[in-house]
Amino acid sequence: MKHLISIEFKKALNKRFIIFSLALIFLPLIVILPIINGSYVFHRAIDVHAQLLSTSPIPLLFPLLLVPLYAGSYANEKKDNYLQYVRPRTIISKYVLAKGIVNAFLTFLVAFLMIFVPFLFIQYIDPMIGYIYYETEFFNPVSIGTFEVVAQNSVLLYGIVYSLWVGINGAIYMTIAYLLTICLKNKFVALSIPFLWWFIMNFVTAVLWIERFSPVFTVFPFSITAQPMWTIFIPFIVLILIIVTLIVYIKKTRKVWNE
Repeated sequence: MKHLISIEFKKALNKRFIIFSLALIFLPLIVILPIINGSYVFHRAIDVHAQLLSTSPIPLLFPLLLVPLYAGSYANEKKDNYLQYVRPRTIISKYVLAKGIVNAFLTFLVAFLMIFVPFLFIQYIDPMIGYIYYETEFFNPVSIGTFEVVAQNSVLLYGIVYSLWVGINGAIYMTIAYLLTICLKNKFVALSIPFLWWFIMNFVTAVLWIERFSPVFTVFPFSITAQPMWTIFIPFIVLILIIVTLIVYIKKTRKVWNE
């Protein structure tokens, strides 16, 4: 299994992956930060970080942005009939599991850094540069939402915990996308479903007046009043149940073995 995972990492870490990952991590700082700097009143660095994320397209397109990383790897190999060459050389279930592990880990890492790198720059590097303009005459910070309670204890802890939360959610969504490419023949449909879920459930929760359970606001809670911490785990638990259901379905129908 270690050998298979190592091979998958080598296949995944190509030039396209690195360029796309760097774009996700640094483009918000390069493009969005100059736009919001001076356009909003900031009192704290974490206010800037929250505004940076909420102004960027990340909350709206979150699952869609992560799809190109590695979620479609199985579908691509199935389309190219590469699996026919894999079967005689290794146990196909272990091979698929290795791909799933690498997909989840790389997605988690990129999603984590997409949040944490801007946080580090805004919180610790910018004070030495003085690029961001802060209001100093009066102090009236705006709540950053559900994770404000973490920031009150430690700003660094907030940065780590929140980045981990986004990273885990990214890994969960792309695991669902990966499993759907095994279940469905149409790669485009399989990889689109997580984003459709993200978009449609955000609309449904708004219509039902339960926005606090929206996929968007439980991962990026900057445009909603602070909610109890337990609310963010409701959509998360639903996603875990979806993953379990997909795994059971794949095993029962022997999707991997019969293709």
